Amino acid sequence: MKRNMMLWIFSCILMLTTLTERAYGAETFSITSYDIDMTVYEDNSYAVIETISVTFTEQRHGIIRSLPLKTNRGKPALISDIYVFEHKFSTEKIANNIEIKTGDPDRYAAMTEKYTIGYVYTLGDDFLNDRDELYWNLIGNDWDCTIENITFKINMPKAFKADRLYFTHGQKGSTKHDGVDWYIDGNTIKGSLMVPLKPNDSLTIAMPLPEGYFSQAERIKSDAMPYGWLISIACAAAGTGLWMSMGRKKQIFPTVEFYPPQGLTSADAGYLIDGRVDYFDITSLIIYWADKGYLSIAEKEVKKIFGTKKVFTLTKLKDIPDDSLDYEKEMFEGMFYMGDGIRVRTDQLENRFYQVGERVKKQIKSSFEDSEETRIFKRTNTLCRILLLLAGVISTLPFSYIVMDELGTVSEAELIFKSILLSALIMAAFYFLMHILTNGKGMKKGEGFKLLFFALIFGGAVCGAFIYSLSLSGNVAKGLISLGAAGMLGFLSNSCRQRTQAGDWYLEKLTGFKE
Repeated sequence: MKRNMMLWIFSCILMLTTLTERAYGAETFSITSYDIDMTVYEDNSYAVIETISVTFTEQRHGIIRSLPLKTNRGKPALISDIYVFEHKFSTEKIANNIEIKTGDPDRYAAMTEKYTIGYVYTLGDDFLNDRDELYWNLIGNDWDCTIENITFKINMPKAFKADRLYFTHGQKGSTKHDGVDWYIDGNTIKGSLMVPLKPNDSLTIAMPLPEGYFSQAERIKSDAMPYGWLISIACAAAGTGLWMSMGRKKQIFPTVEFYPPQGLTSADAGYLIDGRVDYFDITSLIIYWADKGYLSIAEKEVKKIFGTKKVFTLTKLKDIPDDSLDYEKEMFEGMFYMGDGIRVRTDQLENRFYQVGERVKKQIKSSFEDSEETRIFKRTNTLCRILLLLAGVISTLPFSYIVMDELGTVSEAELIFKSILLSALIMAAFYFLMHILTNGKGMKKGEGFKLLFFALIFGGAVCGAFIYSLSLSGNVAKGLISLGAAGMLGFLSNSCRQRTQAGDWYLEKLTGFKE
């Protein structure tokens, strides 16, 4: 029983395999003759007339001629003036190809048909700096049938040297060139292929030409994303709405206060007011401790080679209380540890106290944000920031697609991946720049300037290359719109600072105290 069941399953699999091969295998026709009449123009466009004689082995409405929308170098090409002589036809863009579907959808073709297909294929600038080039698949490798009696005629626009004229035929990558019979008649190349092409074989002509041979060639402008700028504007608008609802700090109503909220240090107050802990905040603790009588401050001018420098000596008068905050203890003890335990000079702290300062900054923030009851900023700020960054990536994505399309890619998947990567780099540059501009105050002296310089160089290089690439396809203005949208979203993503109820309460009290 089990044996019969297994045989039945394998039989079904084999039957499905056979049906699949039949559906996607060889064409139900053969091509008995294929003539190509091509006229090459000085703008590197080709007016092509293909006369194809077909013998059908099954009933079909017609044949499909597929033309690539990209050159062999991955650059965009234009296809125009398509016609099929004495046959109905339709065209459809599928992936990176234009498909010309011949025949009447309401009736079957005769067993033998002749199709005369005409079109103009414009390659434009070939992106080669040292030469021009005639490179063309006279017959592409998309025909899944045998092709016999192949003839061709290529009319060149002016004189050329034929010593480097080369034909190849066979499977993709083949260098086989025997079997092609050709000769030159003035500025015309005539010839034939003496052997039939097998399914998915191609016939290619390649001929280097002097630079400037195609004197009227212009770069083809990509229209891959004609309305991409609308996507940029939509992302900016959606991001603004998102930020206003999830990230914008709400209006507060300060109350008149004569004292700050109880239990706050000066460093706490600095964080609660602007949401950042900078070095002004943590150094304010020294004045705070001096007022409390824990240390004294003495000033002295020290002579240097060029002028004088003020040096402060901090002297510990007594230990801070045991119930002081953890970050107070770490800073107080760490500061005097860098001296003799009792006294420390500010020049002894230079370039050494940075690590302690960074730990203290993190502890101040954590003392509020680690607890839901004392949090100052809503957790939804993080989600808002991520969504704004994604909107920023999407805002430039249509034009990153154009840039990568211009550079040429192997597949659509690779094109999409590289486009996303470029948009992510652009958004990272904007976010990094805006982060430094909004948080530079809290950075170590000189560090903010260095990071700002790096951000400007990095952002300038990425955005400059982006705009230059778009200039080749005539999309500079639209690309600038997308960069503007990304820059705005980068700024908003760094401004997601909506406060909790506790955060608003502290801000109202401290603002009222300052006033």
